[in-house]
Amino acid sequence: MDKKQLRNTLLLICAAFIWGTAFVAQSVGSGYMGAYTFLASRSWLACVFLLGMLLVRRAGQKKRGSGLPFWIHGKTLVLGGICCGTALFAASAAQQMGIGTTSTAKAGFMTALYVVLVPVFGLFFKRKVSVPTWIAVVLSVAALYLLCIKGDFSLAPGDLLLLVCALCFAVHILVIDHFTAYCDGVKLSCLQFLFAGTWS
Repeated sequence: MDKKQLRNTLLLICAAFIWGTAFVAQSVGSGYMGAYTFLASRSWLACVFLLGMLLVRRAGQKKRGSGLPFWIHGKTLVLGGICCGTALFAASAAQQMGIGTTSTAKAGFMTALYVVLVPVFGLFFKRKVSVPTWIAVVLSVAALYLLCIKGDFSLAPGDLLLLVCALCFAVHILVIDHFTAYCDGVKLSCLQFLFAGTWS
């Protein structure tokens, strides 16, 4: 495994850790504020943080004499921000509304069903999925179930929102996958949070 692949793998593990621990904050937050207020606050905070990160990175590029235009691929970047932000808003709003109606563990499991949906949706875009990937998907869902669900698993009315959330997160992953081939990832993230906060 080369250094770049190792770095990217570690970043994904870090993202999974943050994503998982955020469920506790979301569950607590749902008792104090509405879903849209919580989502708007979180999105604006992320946008401001990423904007600061972009400015620091830009200053470093100027010092090295390798500065690039702040908004490369302008139209594609804005379109990507709108599409990713809209998908993120839909997924997060459904998740935040659904998480207040069930346990955090169950919400985590149902949201993580996007792991299955991403390769399934990918088939509609003629993306080949290898056998090892399907095996990993099945094992990960089974492991998530064993980790998260205790006792009987039954669907409550609010769980429908979490299923919608899983569908929207699967779309979000595919949209990000498309636009990151053409845009800078940090800039795209900044814009997606800007639009997610705006819709909220």
